[in-house]
Amino acid sequence: MPRFSLETALRVRERLEKLYQKALAEQVQIEKQHNEIINVMQDALEVHNNDIDESKKNGVTINQLLMSGDFQKRLKNNLQMKRDQLNEQLQVVELKRHELTKATQKKRVFEILKEKEIKEFKDGKDRIERLEADEIAQNYKRFLQNR
Repeated sequence: MPRFSLETALRVRERLEKLYQKALAEQVQIEKQHNEIINVMQDALEVHNNDIDESKKNGVTINQLLMSGDFQKRLKNNLQMKRDQLNEQLQVVELKRHELTKATQKKRVFEILKEKEIKEFKDGKDRIERLEADEIAQNYKRFLQNR
């Protein structure tokens, strides 16, 4: 079996595909971290709101309400900032997915070329074997006729 003429290019494409897979996995991990942080912040905001509601029933001072309002404002601002970061991260993940798809498609092109080259080699080999078998059969027939 001869060596595939574009074997080096195929190996390069395979390595690139693996690199893109790794990069995508890293970006997806970052996306998960952003989601986890957002969930923690939302839970904290919900707990704080419940605590304030309980405090209002039991009596609360103006200073406590002001501090609570400032805390809620900071938390909401931070939450919005994290959501913006998450949206940016989602765009990065989508870009990495697109890059991986392109790399996979390019690798597949080389794999198809390799398969075609192998098929052509096998077809050529089979054709030569058939020609040799036909020649042997013709020579045997001539030999029998000349006897």
